[in-house]
Amino acid sequence: MKKARNYLLLLLLAAFAVHTLWLAIAPLVPYIIAALVVVLIVGFLYYRSTRW
Repeated sequence: MKKARNYLLLLLLAAFAVHTLWLAIAPLVPYIIAALVVVLIVGFLYYRSTRW
């Protein structure tokens, strides 16, 4: 019984840590996606310009 209780407590702490991490990262997701799109476009244009 004690082993199960410790496992559940560990699971609860892990869920809390993941949730807290998500709350810290969630506001940055649109900026990360926008930066990735910009990098992909610039990289594609650079690739096309060096192949011509």
